[in-house]
Amino acid sequence: MAATECGEPGDVIDKPGHETYFAKPEHFFPHLTEDGKIPTAQFLSACQGISDFVWKCGQSAYEIRKDQEGQKYLQDLIDADLAEHGGKFGIATEGLLWLKRGLQFMLELLAEMVTAYNSGLPKQKTEDLSGAVATAYAKSLKRHHGFIAKQAFKVVTMAVPYRHTILKAVALGQEGLDDVCIHHIQCHLDNFRLNVKTLVDYYIAKNLDTPDP
Repeated sequence: MAATECGEPGDVIDKPGHETYFAKPEHFFPHLTEDGKIPTAQFLSACQGISDFVWKCGQSAYEIRKDQEGQKYLQDLIDADLAEHGGKFGIATEGLLWLKRGLQFMLELLAEMVTAYNSGLPKQKTEDLSGAVATAYAKSLKRHHGFIAKQAFKVVTMAVPYRHTILKAVALGQEGLDDVCIHHIQCHLDNFRLNVKTLVDYYIAKNLDTPDP
């Protein structure tokens, strides 16, 4: 099946019959402004769209959305929340902290899934996503979890659906669109990664989080 086209990074051009979860405009992560700011509303819309895949993402996005009024960009939202709470975490900054960590995990998982699918190996040999989940976890959430949470995540890993099941959900229940789904996810990753990196770097700059070891 021929791959669909990508527009600008993060934008996916659909063809008839190729509608997927990641091709919906409301699920695109926003382009940054010229001075590197993240538009709040579109970022939260994308987070809400991906919340089915991200641990606790939906609730965190809801808490942040309640505090976003008047703050067009995420960096401004963070600065306002810090100012209101004497430089300490408020509801918005703490919610966004865990949201970004969940997004880091989801970003790594999607990237691992795309890499495995495009590896040239027989598709049936890369259907099991438990290894991809474990790798994504090690690159993102693991360092923030204690012993109990890590053990609980091992149980979650064993219950991960096969890739085809996930891609069918991405294809909104349609069969035979695995190639299209992977391509749409791949198109989605550039802006997703840029948004997450920008947010991670801002939290580090504000001493709200520490760099990866």
